Amino acid sequence: MSNRQTRSRRRRRQKRNRIIFILLFSLITVFAVNGLIGLIKGDGVNTPDPTPTPEVSIAPTPTPKQIPQPNDYTLLVNRENPLTEDYAVETREIVCNGQKTGKQFDVRAVDKLEAMLTAAADAGCPLIVRSAHRTISYQKMLYTNKVQAYLNAGYTQQAAEQEAGKWVAVPGTSEHNLGLVVDIVNVGYEGELDQYFEDSAHFTWLVENCADYGFILRYPKTKEAVTGIVYEPWHYRYVGEEVARYIMDNDLTLEEYWEELKQNG
Repeated sequence: MSNRQTRSRRRRRQKRNRIIFILLFSLITVFAVNGLIGLIKGDGVNTPDPTPTPEVSIAPTPTPKQIPQPNDYTLLVNRENPLTEDYAVETREIVCNGQKTGKQFDVRAVDKLEAMLTAAADAGCPLIVRSAHRTISYQKMLYTNKVQAYLNAGYTQQAAEQEAGKWVAVPGTSEHNLGLVVDIVNVGYEGELDQYFEDSAHFTWLVENCADYGFILRYPKTKEAVTGIVYEPWHYRYVGEEVARYIMDNDLTLEEYWEELKQNG
């Protein structure tokens, strides 16, 4: 190869290297200028394809339940918590829409019951009180009769007592002995208390409004394992307005209310 050709190839190589150098220098200069502008603006260095940072959603801290404190009307009465033999309550006769009923209720809360009965009638759902306060001796008679009915049907003594206890509380374990309970049905109904009451407008009104007067549906459906008592859509217990709203709004029983109190200290 001649010297002339060698010099020509060297010049071409040098020219190519200069072009590459110029291109690299230009890219570095552009990147540096963008970075400087970003720093001046406070945006940082601009990258060609920035990956967006996903927004992290922080769940709000749940507000702890505010459980209302028990009061003079929230005494738990069941098989595990029987009344003492000397338990006594002052009662007076219930007046339902101007009519005497012959039934007794705790004198401290009877006005609330009568107000609820009046409101139900005004709403087109007149009610009657089938049962209210019972003495322990009367409760004993009801329980004995129920046991005998199962014995007559062929049950053993143990089985008869177990089945009877699902419908009639063992004496001393009945809420009716408290004077804070009523069994309610619609006007005109005569016969044994039956779960049919659930299908009436009267029941719907009671479930939606009873808490406003301090009452709860004491033995709700699907809670038999908790209460030990079969579903009774007619059985209402006075516990005071604040506790009643808490129990009804949270679909609780009185047993579950007391359990929540215990768990929350």
